[in-house]
Amino acid sequence: MVTPAFFNNKLRPSGAAEKISDEAVATEQKAKDEKRRQVLEAATDVQSKITDMELSLSMKAGPEGHLFGSVGQKAIVKELQSKFPKGALGKKAKIVSVKDADGGEISGDIKELGTFTARIELFKDVEAKFTVTIVEA
Repeated sequence: MVTPAFFNNKLRPSGAAEKISDEAVATEQKAKDEKRRQVLEAATDVQSKITDMELSLSMKAGPEGHLFGSVGQKAIVKELQSKFPKGALGKKAKIVSVKDADGGEISGDIKELGTFTARIELFKDVEAKFTVTIVEA
């Protein structure tokens, strides 16, 4: 909100701002709420599909099970995105945590063969748990 003098002398002549009615604000807010509802509905739909899903990645490993390289969160999300139609996961989907078989939190990338539990946040307050299995290629 600005003063009327500033609006009349500076903003209106330059076209930087215009007056809007309460109805226009209400319509804009209604459209915004509808868009949010649709995104939330799509996120919960994808959540039901991802929950308890098993994702398998094959990597080269040494004789003791240590990977040549590592599997990061981006690689997991990329593999997960390949299982769904383009844009189904949304742009803000991110891995929140990765835990090993013992339930210990893994900070950083996965560097060994095994089965891990990952949690992904699809939308605010919409998360899904799934299993990531790293096997030898």
